[in-house]
Amino acid sequence: MRILPISGLCLTLLFATAASAQTSLTRSEVAALKAKIVAVQAAMGGDPAGYLKESEDFDLPTDFNPAQGGKFWPITSGVSLRYTDRASTEAQANMEKAAADAQTKMAAAAASGNFAEIQRLTAEFTRLQAAAMTPAEHKEPMSVYVRLNQNPTVGIDPDAVVLERAGVIALRDEQSDGKGDVTVYIDPVALRATEELSKIELRTGNDGVANKTGVFHVVIQLNGTLADTEAWVQKFNFGPMLGVIDAQ
Repeated sequence: MRILPISGLCLTLLFATAASAQTSLTRSEVAALKAKIVAVQAAMGGDPAGYLKESEDFDLPTDFNPAQGGKFWPITSGVSLRYTDRASTEAQANMEKAAADAQTKMAAAAASGNFAEIQRLTAEFTRLQAAAMTPAEHKEPMSVYVRLNQNPTVGIDPDAVVLERAGVIALRDEQSDGKGDVTVYIDPVALRATEELSKIELRTGNDGVANKTGVFHVVIQLNGTLADTEAWVQKFNFGPMLGVIDAQ
């Protein structure tokens, strides 16, 4: 088969077509999506009891995908959070401060020849070290993923329901040793009446949506100790979470 060379005019037309099909979001559109993610995160409340936020990583889009007829495919975005044991983290920080303070005081005592003070400080620091090493209740790490416009299909085990209300249902998936996932599904349309649902299907129109940066459902997955994740989910403020969702 003979391949014909592309003329300069054809190349110009191709580049012009590509330019007209530009799919980059504007910075203000990205900011609007991030604001909705932050609103959902804020509605989760502060750190879960006994935990301290260790990391926060946003997954923000830069592009959109056009559909036919001036519509768009929903944009997925979100944030990943990781929480660690608050008591051990704070104890470590306190020990580092105590060690620095003890070193400064010992240096001053040594400079003045006050060996009794050096002995006292050494004994005090040893006592603090022992107290810090005393076993206490330790929280296992918790990971949280907030996703906008994720499209899951999930069967509902009646015994796995953690909570449900209009527009919201949360399901547990126990793995082992009291650990597992709790996933919260938020959609005022698909979940407007959850009592008799046998499965969750979060969907938008097969031909796309009219709102380029619209949010149509939210999924929050929490992985860790089920007793802790379930207790935290019960405290979520679902009104503001439902408030970020746009009409389809």
